[in-house]
Amino acid sequence: MDIRKIISAEEYDFLRNDPHLGERVALLTFGGSIAYGLNTPESDTDIRGIIMPDPADLLGAGFISRENTAGDEHLIFGSNGFEQYIDRTTDTTLYVLGKIFGLLYKCNPNTIEILGCKPEHYAMVNEYGQMLLDNREIFLSKLAYGSFAGYARGQFQRLKNAIGKDNGSNVFKCISLADTIERIQRHLEETCPHYSREALKMFITDRNGEKITVNGIPVDAYDVGVLFNDEVTEVTVNGKPISDDEVQLCFKLDIDMIPVNEFNVVANEITASIKEFNKHLGHRNHKKDVYHLNKHAMHLVRLYLMAEDILVRGEIVTYREKEHDLLMSIKTGEYFNKKQNSLSSGFFDMVNDLDIRMLKAYENSKLPERPDIEKVSGLLSEIHLRYLNSCM
Repeated sequence: MDIRKIISAEEYDFLRNDPHLGERVALLTFGGSIAYGLNTPESDTDIRGIIMPDPADLLGAGFISRENTAGDEHLIFGSNGFEQYIDRTTDTTLYVLGKIFGLLYKCNPNTIEILGCKPEHYAMVNEYGQMLLDNREIFLSKLAYGSFAGYARGQFQRLKNAIGKDNGSNVFKCISLADTIERIQRHLEETCPHYSREALKMFITDRNGEKITVNGIPVDAYDVGVLFNDEVTEVTVNGKPISDDEVQLCFKLDIDMIPVNEFNVVANEITASIKEFNKHLGHRNHKKDVYHLNKHAMHLVRLYLMAEDILVRGEIVTYREKEHDLLMSIKTGEYFNKKQNSLSSGFFDMVNDLDIRMLKAYENSKLPERPDIEKVSGLLSEIHLRYLNSCM
């Protein structure tokens, strides 16, 4: 598809005429199925892009210009002024440069993919957009594991909710919560020098603290593979069945000489994650039609494959040409069992294998733990300075 031809249509006139866009557009590209090379004739056209900020925002006067556009539903403002432009009619989303830098630093899947599209899928690329594309590798780090694992497992949980696969299992909920906390542990280890995630161990037990067995296999809180089983059919302790409500997630703490300010951060982060998890507990998605179930399943696998490219090869590959046939087979329902109104066991096995592969990719990755902050901030400063000079 020709992106230049598409955005030349009348419904995209806002790209040229809106005062927040026009010459401020740094680059445009496709999003969604077209960007992934997985579109069908029924697919929507999504446009994603990056725009330069209002000079007033960079100079600290954004709070003044904000008053003039407070009622515009297209514009999203943050603490530093204008951050994002959304046109829902055409499904177009554009991020202000400073906003997207923060997301790229964290290897956010929805934004990092903007830097890995096919060359012919870009349009309206100015010198600032080209500088970003030329330096895309500075955003790649092992943070991709947490970002993509979080998105993929969240997508998987929504998928299982939609088809009712977990049956509200308390085992599933405990392991899901433990997985959430474990990812936060990695972050806390980086931000709190005196804290190690070894200080907090998690266990799934009965009310007496005895370890449980699920479907005949002993499990612990770190067995994320259980999340990809078709269902939890039997929970036992020492060979005797127990009820689902007897299953619980337990902590064992071993913290020695941690400064109070770091302990406060650790306690607040973990408590907040538990509250957020419990807030959504039991909120099942509305049942999705088969097309959307298969589409979500396909994107789940795509997330794993893209994360592996980043962690193993240091590449952002948005257009999935190599795995096109596999991904399209999922999207078109080859892994869906109509009689059971569920995805097949083969699909769950595939996702389980991909999850294991991603963890190994993370452990063996040669990428830095996180991006070089001096390179990232240096690039942002250089682009902003050039941009401000051009506005004078």
